[in-house]
Amino acid sequence: MMPPTQPQPVDMLPHHSNRFRLWVDLDNSPHVPLFAPLIALLRKQGVEVMITARRFAQTVDLVEQLGVDAAIVGQHAGRSKIKKVLNLPVRTLQLRNAVRRFAPHLALSHGSRTQVLAARLMRVPSVVMFDYEWTEMQIFSRLATHLLCPAIIGDQRLQEAGVPLGNVRRYHGLKEHLYLPQFSPDLAFRPGLGVAPDQLLVTIRPPGLIGNYHDPRSEAICREVIRTAVANQDAVVVVLPKTRLEADLVRAALPSQPAARVVIPERALPGLQLLYHSDLAISGGGTMNRESALLGTPTWSMFTGKRGAVDEHLSTQGMLQFLESEADVQQIQWVQRPPGRNDWKHHSEETLHEVGRVIRMFAPFP
Repeated sequence: MMPPTQPQPVDMLPHHSNRFRLWVDLDNSPHVPLFAPLIALLRKQGVEVMITARRFAQTVDLVEQLGVDAAIVGQHAGRSKIKKVLNLPVRTLQLRNAVRRFAPHLALSHGSRTQVLAARLMRVPSVVMFDYEWTEMQIFSRLATHLLCPAIIGDQRLQEAGVPLGNVRRYHGLKEHLYLPQFSPDLAFRPGLGVAPDQLLVTIRPPGLIGNYHDPRSEAICREVIRTAVANQDAVVVVLPKTRLEADLVRAALPSQPAARVVIPERALPGLQLLYHSDLAISGGGTMNRESALLGTPTWSMFTGKRGAVDEHLSTQGMLQFLESEADVQQIQWVQRPPGRNDWKHHSEETLHEVGRVIRMFAPFP
């Protein structure tokens, strides 16, 4: 197996076999644990899978930690919208060059615009998974062959978001249900992190500052969350910035001598272990909020953009609460949870197998 941080030479890639060949692109950190069990399942069923990954946030770090055999192709363009637009054709061509000898029958991602463009250039059908209907969907709606989302997102909501219903296929559960069944709590995690039994463990993920739906209000809420959390002398506060801009936001919010012990990991921690063992988790939105909520951890969202159907569902179930202003931070209960809890139950792999069946159904041959 090639080192995951180096692209595989195209002349060593398998090509022209009679088996179903699937190309998966990982363009953000959450996509690595998301697709890992699906890739393993499909390979067990005889599907040939080639994986590409983008150098962004902790994506490459997680590729290495999880032993995913991915070729690293391209990187994120940063915060500038102009640079993002200019980077689209660059990574598109990089992807095409990296995978064309593999000759995929189908391309799969969770929202990779460059993969959709590259697949279109190669006349390869593409499947785009998504679970937030208000993201920028024009490229996906126009160019992707199939769109795949949770059944929780209904027809009316998709129509409001401008998503063509004729291209949509749904699956039961949430995308996190593809990999949560593989999770098993590690009782040594908290001690290994240096958290004493009587200490509060708080996990904070700042809001994304380079996303298309960034809202400056979430920055102000995040600063207040950090200031309040680190004022607790009985707390260990783990802060997880994904980019340099987010790290700058965190450093500016931290007092010179915080009462709490503050941990800003240099490498990606086991995310599910951290969220499961946290007493509460506060995030700028997205996958981490959903993972935390589904693991039974009290979860607060700092996301101030348009709420998606998945987050609304978790909120109505009492699993997710929203912070809409700095004043709302005072509603958070900074209390330790009972040890030895047993409120995590995600043993069924039904969603994983359902999505696997759908992907195989999309193969453009019998």
